[in-house]
Parts: sequence; structure tokens; C-alpha cells
Amino acid sequence: MDPDVPHPKLRKWSWALLWLTVGVIVGGSLVRATGSGDGCGESWPRCEGSLFPLGGGTETTIEFAHRLATLLLAIALVALLIAARRSGEVGRRVQRGLKWTGVFFMGEVIIGAVLVLAGWVDQDASIGRTIAVPLHLVNTFLLLGAVVLVVHLAGGGVWPRIDRKRRSNQLGLVVLGVILLIAATGGLNALADSLFPADSVLEGIKAEFGSAAPFLVRVRTVHPVVAIAGGLTVLMLLRSPSFDGSGSVRDLADMAAVLVGVEAVVGILNIALLTPVEVQLVHLLIADALWIVATLAVVRVLAATTEVASEVRAT
Repeated sequence: MDPDVPHPKLRKWSWALLWLTVGVIVGGSLVRATGSGDGCGESWPRCEGSLFPLGGGTETTIEFAHRLATLLLAIALVALLIAARRSGEVGRRVQRGLKWTGVFFMGEVIIGAVLVLAGWVDQDASIGRTIAVPLHLVNTFLLLGAVVLVVHLAGGGVWPRIDRKRRSNQLGLVVLGVILLIAATGGLNALADSLFPADSVLEGIKAEFGSAAPFLVRVRTVHPVVAIAGGLTVLMLLRSPSFDGSGSVRDLADMAAVLVGVEAVVGILNIALLTPVEVQLVHLLIADALWIVATLAVVRVLAATTEVASEVRAT
């Protein structure tokens, strides 16, 4: 099969892998938001000392369901890898993308295991958890980005090449870096909301600027500023003429603009309603969508760099 022609089966399965990954990510947020991180006790990969816990409470059910979803994601990765091995040139490119997906997936497993085994769950506010939570979320976004790359490759796209001298490539890397920064501060913000919930918006603001406020409470003032400034920066860069002039990337930039606006509204609603679990999950889901759209735009720009380099070598 021509490498620039989509492979129908791989393309379909890669999209399924993307949605499954998003589901696992949202499930992980549900575990944190409901304080279910210790639902299986301090045992991993066992849950309450057994592979299949029976008669556990709600927290055990949520945590165990998330572990099962993660296992299903691992099985899907392996299945897609096997299918890619039998699919010619497109399959070889998809295999390469799946290797990076596997690296970040293992990162998720390792960080998740450390959180459980170290007891950095539920009401723990240790330095270790404060470092691990944003690191976990950044790795989660990198995992999702790797799956987006697989979708691109399964659709017949070429492997993206980074040329740091090209302005479009520079802007693309900045876009991804800014979104990861927003995600990291958002992870700390969500952790602070879980550990130090406020009874009212005014009380929350007073606590954030209080002289005796814990570090995590103080950091809640950082994320809204980073999110607003970062969101505007992402939009400006994606719409920059120096980024790319192709129609597909412009369409993705328009989608990103809508998502940034919706995310801002949901973020304000999240604060006004004192961070209910449902709104937190919607907030993360929109953030995932923005990351997917931005990553796909950057991948297409970097892939165009590969095509230009190939044309130069051919001449």
C-alpha cells in the first residue's frame, strides 16, 4: 500500500485507541476527584490483596474499574501493534509511533504504581505527591500526543521531522510546551481543590492569599493566570502566518479557538460552583480535546517539513 494512502483498518483502530486513551485519562481524574486513590489499599497490581476484589465499597469499585480500563488500553496497544506488523509501509510507520506510545504508557503505569505504593493518595499532601501529580498529568498528555501521532500515521501521514531553524517548527514546539505548562499547573490546582476544598468562593480567595496558607492553596492562584495567558498564546501562535498556511491546519486552529473559549467558561464555572466532580471531568475532557487538536496541527506542520526535506533530497 502507498505510504501516503490511509490504511482503513489501522486508521479505524487508531481512532478507537485514541478514544479509549481519553476514557482512561478521565477515569484517572475521577479516581483523584473522588478520593478513590486508596480504594485498593496500598497494594499494586492487586486490589485489596486480590486480583478481583469482591464486595468493596464505591472507592474500591472506582479504583479497580480504572485499573481494568488501563489493562484494556494495554491490550489494545498490543493488538494494534500486531495488526501494524502485517500492514506494509503504513504499518511500519504506525509501529514506530506505537513504540513511543508504549514508552509513555509505561510511564503512566510506573507513576501510578508509585503513587499507590508510597501512599500518595486520598488526603496525602506530601512533597512527593505534589511533584508526582503534575508529572503524571504531563506524561498523560505525552501519551495522548503519541496516540495522536499514531492516528496521523495510520491516516497515511509521514513521520514528522523537527527542523529547529524553521519558524513554523519553533512555533509548534512552543504551542505544545505552553499547553503542557497549563496542564502541570492544572494538575496542582486540582490536587489543591481535592485536599483543601473551600466552603465559598470568597473563603477560597481569602485562604489563597492568607499568610498561613499551605503551598498547594497558594498555587491555586497560579493556574488561572497561566491558563488565560497560555490559551491566548496558543491561539496567537496557531493562527500565525509563520505557523502554516494549509487549510487543514487553519481548520484545526479554528477548532482550538472554540475549545479555548469553552474551556475558559467551564473553568470559571468550576470555580463558581466550588469544583464539583462533574465539572472537573468536563474541564479535563475539553483540555484533552484541545491537546489533541493542537498536537495534530503541530504534527501536520512537522510532517510538511519532512516532505520538504524529501523533495530537496530528490532534487
